[in-house]
Amino acid sequence: MRNEPLGSKILSGLTVKSLLTEYPNSFQVLDWEGNFVSVTDRFARFLEFEPKEIVGKSILHFTQEDDKENTENTFESLGKNPNIVNFENRLVTKSKEEVWIIWLLIPLRESKIILGFDRDVTIQKDISFEFLLQQQKYKSIFDNLPMGIAITDEKGKIVETNKTARTYFDIQDGELLNRTLNIRKYTLIQPNGTKIYPRKSSLMRALRHKEVIRNLEIGMIKEDKITWFDILATPIPIENFGLAVAFLDITQRRHAEEKIAYMAFFDQLTNLPNRNSLIDKLFPIFEEARRHGNLVGILAIDLDNFKIINDSRGHDFGDKIIKLVAYRIRESIRVYDLISRQGGDEFNVVLPDLSNERDAAVISEAILDAMTHPFVIDGERIFVNISIGIALYPTDGKDSNTLLKNADSALNLAKSQGKNCYVFFTEELQTVVAERLEIENRMRIAIIENQFTLMYQPKIDLYTKKPVGVEALIRWRHPERGLISPNVFIPISEETGMILAIGEWVIKSAIQTMRVWKDAGIKEISMAVNISTKQFKHERLISTIAENLKLFKVDPHDLEVELTESSVMENADAAVRTMQEIRKLGAKIAIDDFGTGYSSLGYLKKLPISSLKIDRSFVSEITTDKDSKTIIHAVSNLAHNLGLSVVAEGAETEEQVQLLAESGVDQIQGFYFAKPMTSEDCLHFLKTELGISD
Repeated sequence: MRNEPLGSKILSGLTVKSLLTEYPNSFQVLDWEGNFVSVTDRFARFLEFEPKEIVGKSILHFTQEDDKENTENTFESLGKNPNIVNFENRLVTKSKEEVWIIWLLIPLRESKIILGFDRDVTIQKDISFEFLLQQQKYKSIFDNLPMGIAITDEKGKIVETNKTARTYFDIQDGELLNRTLNIRKYTLIQPNGTKIYPRKSSLMRALRHKEVIRNLEIGMIKEDKITWFDILATPIPIENFGLAVAFLDITQRRHAEEKIAYMAFFDQLTNLPNRNSLIDKLFPIFEEARRHGNLVGILAIDLDNFKIINDSRGHDFGDKIIKLVAYRIRESIRVYDLISRQGGDEFNVVLPDLSNERDAAVISEAILDAMTHPFVIDGERIFVNISIGIALYPTDGKDSNTLLKNADSALNLAKSQGKNCYVFFTEELQTVVAERLEIENRMRIAIIENQFTLMYQPKIDLYTKKPVGVEALIRWRHPERGLISPNVFIPISEETGMILAIGEWVIKSAIQTMRVWKDAGIKEISMAVNISTKQFKHERLISTIAENLKLFKVDPHDLEVELTESSVMENADAAVRTMQEIRKLGAKIAIDDFGTGYSSLGYLKKLPISSLKIDRSFVSEITTDKDSKTIIHAVSNLAHNLGLSVVAEGAETEEQVQLLAESGVDQIQGFYFAKPMTSEDCLHFLKTELGISD
């Protein structure tokens, strides 16, 4: 993959690739800037060059001096307005002879490439006559373009269609067309679902006013199914200006966007609202309570000892319990109470319109009582206990984040008091605060005494089964308390600002390790480093990366910066500027834990990123949950259409790896191939897998 030719990379996955095989001497392929990506042997012989002497060079390199400005303007205009155009210019052969060429350029906007049909008109330069001659010759190519094309006359009557368009609209080959933009066989709708009336359609308006239309989405209802098209229309000089309309089927993309949008607000296992959805609903609930002088209860609910069930019975069994627990909670609360799943075995319940805290206690007791009855799963009786933490608006907080945090704190206290109970948020939770303060103080010492260390987990290319990168993972080895989980100290370091010092240490240590590995013979492995939200916003991030790359003489292209969705989307415009600075250094950027936050698709296509990392929660469910597999497949298609690679985290079984490969994932990171290792062990692993001798 790394050594794949540029042309193959650009054409990979497109139906245009089949055209190159079927019609090898028909057209040239250029990129958006006018550089030749692929040329035919015929064209190369015509210019008296070898194909390899042309590929990679700009068309301007072969253009006669007086025609360069017009040629350059044509490609600049094509980049801004991707319409089908034709123009002529003079090319210079290897023997310095000038030849006249008429070009018909067809831009494929999604693929960012241009099909260039060339015609030698050195003797006869009549453009109209030559273009008509070209039409019949290239009819088969026109028919096989990877989009539907229909051409109308000045009244909107369809006079020509290609094979793809006839398939879309059920037009038989040779059928006498009796259709116009006003007379349709199927109903068309707008993205909001409203019907499009023919005489008021955008296409008819474009025809009347000779306007260009782009980025127009239209749905066609056929057999109770909707096919979505992205439409590009441009006036053409056929019988007093008709209209050329290109239809690109974007149904799969629409479905992927809908899936991802659904993922942003709903839990995939239980179909309950997730945290994002819950927070959206809390503000109006708080406002209503404030007006009426009522309380609002926030319950944080967690299953007791659920890890033991998961470890002993497996995740499939655990998922069944989660679904049943969600059902019993829903049945135990009032009709207008809200329940959401936060992930894992954690739930939140919002109780509006409480008269006093006793009302919250009564509902909590009802939930606890519902769990006293056994669950029957696969013929087996299982007892499950839960713990509940309660925070009240406005006494325990006046905003959603504070109340949810305080409810979690109360939940932790309930766990420490023996579980299977409910606890209100009280001053007694200061003991928990004291514990956090102790960890904070210990962290300051840990930074000074170098108690932090990095572990490295390889990323494996699914095609070659060889390692192509590693991710640096921080660990805290405390001399007295042993290994402290990053889940404990990273959030505290974020709150206190110590994450900046820790983050700079991680960047320096990871780049230094790269230097050591490269000196040991590891050349083609990238190093991924996680950047926290606070560090991503800090002004020293760019200089820290640049200084360490220079200090340890490491190629920036071997460094990959991993960012979470939330850190990017919190202030998308500012994030894009910072990401562009990172890319200017030469480093790559990946979006980590993709699918757990909410990425605006509008911004996603603008972000200067190279890959998406699918969150491990989807990978763990891919063998048991059809939706997870569908989502991973949809994300892979979306990423590849945007020119991004896809990495899946947390693969632990051969079956998961197989399904991920079938879903289009490019790389795997997980225990199936390798666990996180020390620098020395990882170096040995890389050498062994890459066949590098000591």
